[in-house]
Amino acid sequence: MARSANKFTRGFTLIELMVVVAIIAVLATIGIPIYKDYTVKSNVVATLAEAGSYKTAVGVCFAENGALDNCDAGTSPVPSAASRVTGVTDGKIALNPNIDCDNDSATTNTFAYEPNVVSGGVMTWDIVDDASNCAQYQ
Repeated sequence: MARSANKFTRGFTLIELMVVVAIIAVLATIGIPIYKDYTVKSNVVATLAEAGSYKTAVGVCFAENGALDNCDAGTSPVPSAASRVTGVTDGKIALNPNIDCDNDSATTNTFAYEPNVVSGGVMTWDIVDDASNCAQYQ
């Protein structure tokens, strides 16, 4: 029951393993920035979606009071501040999507929706403040 000396175990050569490692490195180099952009975009979209109910509430407040002066967070009909909506003052909705758009961890990228009332009581919204760093995600 002796084993034959001619049989040997086959495996991968060093070159084959190095090629596989190089392919994985190239895929990671391409995939990581795409994934970062995806997560930033999803945080911005979630923040803007959360702000939607506040925009509606500020519109109702303006319709009831005729002015934006007392349309603050926690006053009827504007709800209190939440996770991504950090506050509402005179109708201006402060937002913090908890992202770092410019890859500078020292910078907190916050922005705000600011209401503009035009003729006929029509309200439009502008994005203001520090949104320039996140412009590619708006």
